[in-house]
Amino acid sequence: MESILCVNIPVQMISCTDTNGKITPMRFRFKDRTGELITVTIDKVLSEDHDRNKVGVNFSCAATLYGSRKTFQLWYNYFAHEWYLSRLHV
Repeated sequence: MESILCVNIPVQMISCTDTNGKITPMRFRFKDRTGELITVTIDKVLSEDHDRNKVGVNFSCAATLYGSRKTFQLWYNYFAHEWYLSRLHV
């Protein structure tokens, strides 16, 4: 059974924006429940879903975290210029 470890945690993001404005998340850091700063390098962006109201974009990604492959969702808010780890599946 899949569970959610984290929901809506602000993250520090390194991303790449091409000349057409397409954003690609590359690496981010966040504090886990113990307060430890965790750095995650994104292996693959699985999908990209733009919000219907054009407020932001949701990225489904995969990376190795805590020694195993995890999938997670990252949310970028266009207006606030903020990134969030919206879901981390374990």
